Amino acid sequence: MATGSITEAAVLGVLVSGGMLTSAQISERAQITGWSTRRAIGQLESRGLVVPSPSASRWSITPRGRAAWATKFRRYAR
Repeated sequence: MATGSITEAAVLGVLVSGGMLTSAQISERAQITGWSTRRAIGQLESRGLVVPSPSASRWSITPRGRAAWATKFRRYAR
């Protein structure tokens, strides 16, 4: 698994508290641009760290994403 980027860490950091959020909500809470958020979500989804809701408009973190946050991404926490 790649170590990821600061933007990916920010997205996981928002999602790690639980719930399903839209990309706009993630963007606002992580204080990153919408484009960067969508790109990071795509990268995280391709690695199985986040999953979309059935309507694909909300995202949540997977158990694998939680493990990645705890071991690799937490160092980026704000």
